Amino acid sequence: MTKTYDPDLIYVECGKCGQPILWGPGQTKKILDAAEIADEEVDEHCAIISDGCPSCKPGETSFSTQIVRMNDEQEDSMPKGAEAH
Repeated sequence: MTKTYDPDLIYVECGKCGQPILWGPGQTKKILDAAEIADEEVDEHCAIISDGCPSCKPGETSFSTQIVRMNDEQEDSMPKGAEAH
């Protein structure tokens, strides 16, 4: 039995100001589901980058996100469907 990585452990950062973003349990799973990324496709090398956050865009509550895989490979390193809005 293969154990999947807990999506709530994926690091989330604002792509504008660089601040880490903290959100409630289950929010990462919603983003992965919207991007049609299976839990088995993510691990500790994945991160979510937001196009803004409440700190750098006060008053806004919805932001586009990208799911990226950080590694040394130059080939296609993003999981399938890696862009969610």
